[in-house]
Amino acid sequence: MFKKALLVATCLVVGTYGSIAGAAEISKDRLNSILATSPLEMATTGAWTVSAYDRLMGYIHSIQDKELRTLVLDMYQNPKTTVFKAEADRDALRIAPAAGGIGHHYYPGGLAVHLVEVIETALGWVRMFEEIHGIRTTDRDLVIAQLALHDWSKLWYNWDEKTGKVKKPEWFPKSWGGQDGIARWGWMGEHGAVVYAELMKRNAPQDVLFGAASTHFDPHWDVDVTDKDGKKQGFNAAMVEAADYAGTKAPQIDMEKRKAEWFLSNYTDGDWSYSQYVAGLSAHKWIRDVAEELGYKRDSVEANKLAWFVLSRISDFKLYSLYQNADFSDEGVKETIRDILADSSDFEVK
Repeated sequence: MFKKALLVATCLVVGTYGSIAGAAEISKDRLNSILATSPLEMATTGAWTVSAYDRLMGYIHSIQDKELRTLVLDMYQNPKTTVFKAEADRDALRIAPAAGGIGHHYYPGGLAVHLVEVIETALGWVRMFEEIHGIRTTDRDLVIAQLALHDWSKLWYNWDEKTGKVKKPEWFPKSWGGQDGIARWGWMGEHGAVVYAELMKRNAPQDVLFGAASTHFDPHWDVDVTDKDGKKQGFNAAMVEAADYAGTKAPQIDMEKRKAEWFLSNYTDGDWSYSQYVAGLSAHKWIRDVAEELGYKRDSVEANKLAWFVLSRISDFKLYSLYQNADFSDEGVKETIRDILADSSDFEVK
């Protein structure tokens, strides 16, 4: 333990950082360069995040219904909420994470990664419907649009470079619900309320509204639930809340008229139990372990930015795969992280 501490201290003095396991040296200038890189620069130079963004835009442009395609494109290319009277950065889709704190796809470009993965997973279900059940009428446009929009409000998950954390605007609705485990999602309101209210205000097709909401509420189990105090929670309660913000009448789901496409949203977005609690948290732990080796506190702004950088170059899923394939030894994963910090050229747009 003493030798390890001495080695780290020596590296700090001479200005060159080497991993405890003997990975490539990481100069102080190199680390300073990474720490000075903006979230936009990270997201638009990482081959991984650029690829995900391009795939997502390809899916959005493939929506055949012109009005629906125009709606989705406008909400991302001119990001503003007419309900809460706020605009997001025009590059927000490039840089936004998929979570507001350490967890799934929590890095610049993570939102686009999340959206393209759930779209592709849902389209896999569409193919299954066709090949197994002989159903060839699944609405592909609806599947893409509802999933592309379900986390649209995360465009306002803004990176604070002073802290290395996400800062949400003051106007963002507060979370509610999830009391006593009755409603399974404890963050009703928040980003869900923003996108539901906006879709209502823009008179978006109700199928799209319900499909987007179904990512957060199972359209069978979570429609109408009541907590111990008699308060309504779930899908229909969220519609009431959003309608109140939008100043319109709240639509309610008809249990006799539920579309199969809505369930695809719920099933695919459910991957976050793996991406959040397993792949995401593990990846951040390993990166922060390496940050500590380099002399930074694991919850420091520097450690946060190193995590942004590494994960905009290699997927948290990929890091966990390396760990699993190494019989759950994390040393190889940390070696990969050190190598990327030393030289990330193989992981960047050429």
